[in-house]
Amino acid sequence: MSLPAGTRLGPYEILSFVAAGGMGEVYRARDTRLNRSVAVKILPASFASDPDRVRRFEQEARAVAALDHPNILALHDIGTQDGTSYLVSEFLEGNTLREQLANGALPVRKAIEYALQIAQGLGAAHDKGIVHRDLKPENIFVTKDGRLKILDFGLAKAQMQAATLDGSTVASQTTKGVAMGTAGYMSPEQVRGETIDHRSDIFSFGTVLYEMLAGQRAFQRNSSVETMNAILKEEPREIATPERGIPLVLQLIVHRCLEKEREQRFQSAKDLSFALDSINAGVTTAQAQAVTGLARRWNVWRTATVVMGVMLITAAVAMLRGRSPQQPRYDRITFRKGAISSARFGPDEQTIIYGAAWDHPTVRLYRSRVDGTDVRGLDLHAADLLAVSRWGELAITSNPNTSRLARVPINGGAPRELLDNVIAADWSRDGTQLAVARSENGKCHLEYPIGKLLYETIGWISHMRLAPQGDAIAFMDHPILGDDRGTVMIVDLKGNKRTLTPEWIGEQGLAWSSDGSEVWFTATSSYDWSRDLYAVSRSGKERLVVRTPAALYLEDIASDDRVLLRQEERRYEVAVGQVGGETHLLSWLEIMQPTSVSRDGKYVVIVDQSGIGGTDYTAYLAKLDGSPAVLLGNGFPGGISPDNKWVTSILPSDMTKVLLLPTGIGEIKTIAAPKFHYRSATWASDGRRLVVRASESDRPLRIWVQDIAGAPPRAVTPEGVDGHFVTVNHSDYVRARDAAGVVRLYPIDGGEPKPVTAVTETDWVVGGSTNSDVLYVSPDRAAIPLQIVKVNIGTGRREPFVTVSPTDPAGLVGLDSPIFSSGEKRYVYTQVRELSVLYVATGLK
Repeated sequence: MSLPAGTRLGPYEILSFVAAGGMGEVYRARDTRLNRSVAVKILPASFASDPDRVRRFEQEARAVAALDHPNILALHDIGTQDGTSYLVSEFLEGNTLREQLANGALPVRKAIEYALQIAQGLGAAHDKGIVHRDLKPENIFVTKDGRLKILDFGLAKAQMQAATLDGSTVASQTTKGVAMGTAGYMSPEQVRGETIDHRSDIFSFGTVLYEMLAGQRAFQRNSSVETMNAILKEEPREIATPERGIPLVLQLIVHRCLEKEREQRFQSAKDLSFALDSINAGVTTAQAQAVTGLARRWNVWRTATVVMGVMLITAAVAMLRGRSPQQPRYDRITFRKGAISSARFGPDEQTIIYGAAWDHPTVRLYRSRVDGTDVRGLDLHAADLLAVSRWGELAITSNPNTSRLARVPINGGAPRELLDNVIAADWSRDGTQLAVARSENGKCHLEYPIGKLLYETIGWISHMRLAPQGDAIAFMDHPILGDDRGTVMIVDLKGNKRTLTPEWIGEQGLAWSSDGSEVWFTATSSYDWSRDLYAVSRSGKERLVVRTPAALYLEDIASDDRVLLRQEERRYEVAVGQVGGETHLLSWLEIMQPTSVSRDGKYVVIVDQSGIGGTDYTAYLAKLDGSPAVLLGNGFPGGISPDNKWVTSILPSDMTKVLLLPTGIGEIKTIAAPKFHYRSATWASDGRRLVVRASESDRPLRIWVQDIAGAPPRAVTPEGVDGHFVTVNHSDYVRARDAAGVVRLYPIDGGEPKPVTAVTETDWVVGGSTNSDVLYVSPDRAAIPLQIVKVNIGTGRREPFVTVSPTDPAGLVGLDSPIFSSGEKRYVYTQVRELSVLYVATGLK
């Protein structure tokens, strides 16, 4: 079928036709929810007519979508509409490896670079138990910035393919003994129709690497039958020629990949990557000869272990050069017990400025020598560090309640306050201007200089740093508020942006290399809470700098390439307090937070963000007495219904709907509205409506009321006015601050908002009394212990209510606002605990 421009498949609008092949037709399309270009592949009609094939395809697609590797095409979505099955992936610009090979062999260095990227992509997939089964130059895409993407990963597993000589694949029914793949690139076991595993991909990889080096196919014959016979019985022609200068070790790697018996090939793509990386590190043909002597033919090495050979060659070359590989050195800077919030090299790069909470819960600024001596506190109360200029001026946040940006001389003086709601900031090279990321009207803005918009997002921006050349700003773009998953991006001074990395599960810490050619960052791609150090070029070429089992956090890089790193351990603990009584912990996983308490005070809804249940989080329902919790399902949960039967939840991977998770027997229900992007949802007191934080299309965030029976949402607050649901004296409101900073209560049933003049600029409203005209207010939301007072919205009277204290003060960096039961007897809160150490690393490259 051919789709005209303007056709809609779910939220995707077809823009233009791209290509067609045996696996269907590909179109360029626009994701109308996120306003981005995507590729939509219309699958063959045979998919829709075979329920079993559709089921297997969907299972495989979900597995591929979870890979999240820079060398594998990112799969965003799958769907079926009017009998048409389709999948949605990232849209790539460039050409296939087949098109590049049309001009003959590639330069050796480029072939090695490409091969390493392919091997790394294969390794990531094999770790997840996914085998490609049809690796060939047509299925390898080279983007304009030189990054390789493996296409159609795993789709061959969902269908059998008859071999063809021209490189295409043809679908057929699954039949034992039928060859799967493409003639010339299949492994011997594929040709024989045997059960295959990841080592079949390694053979196919060998044929691709051979073709990149030789400029011709390894087993090309006049017919498919002859080609497959050559794969089973013949060796490919020798690729080594004097003018090509192909390293001996590389020839051995090709030969090892093309072994007829899978037990004699590389046993994993990771071993293959290691061997290729060793060549990339500088083992040349001449060096290999100096250690081993040049082999005349590959047959001599049939039983050699190539990976061990590469290791021995590398070590021997180092011996011949009279040196051993250099190891990085780590010098510890801090030794006290507590939490570090941020750190930078000082202007002379021999001092370090950092914010820390040592023997007190408030973050304060300190100055230290790089050897950890001469530690001095700076005379700034409750300040946190954002940036240090070359001329000795600090950018700080001077008011934790409003995230107020201020500038202050490093040697002392009164802060000069500039701007509220600032998340990140950095100085221009001459120290006269500041780049800032700040939240406003439900969006996060990146501005440079202040007031000039370069980029905005409905998520949030962190770790923003100006390039040494002053021509671009690097930052981390997080799509979900409060969640550190995200990508590394750069934007130039004209507002042209580029995404450099795929989305990581967690990102924290970023800095430019000293020459401005790379952005270094710390991120995690797994759920073991280690965080590794990576580097990515301006064109998007990514590499691993160092991997450790600890959680690293990149703070800064000096002009001589010394790296300032923080190692941290962080834990989020749920605690239950009794007004006037004892407190006990309710946590059982690493990162847990309460989101609501039932109106009868028996249950608490908890979200687990540790990743054990996947990137969409996990929702639990627990009794406040500490009884075992009940797993409800996935998503970021919100409120529990008045009858305790339903909990709202929103999937970070699909924020176009609200899920209603049953607490007992029942099926999950879905609430949605056209063009809505949900952030959170809770229940109104009547149990028939939801109060949601959402944005409509690309409009600013606001609060809405939505009937669960299907009526369209109705706005409660103006656009750009964010807030939270409260019940005060049996009436439901949204409490929010307007543009003038005045707290107002917006009735969810309509009507004029009520100003609450008794709530000051620094007060933080944490809830309301269901039985009286009282709001619960925290005068200083950053304080530990956290004081909560009652404010009567009619009389303005303030009286103490409760003091929220940590169960253990060691390493405590924050207490989240408590959630009170309607009877004012119990409350639930999160205490955040962190222990940090600063290091200066020398020798990282």
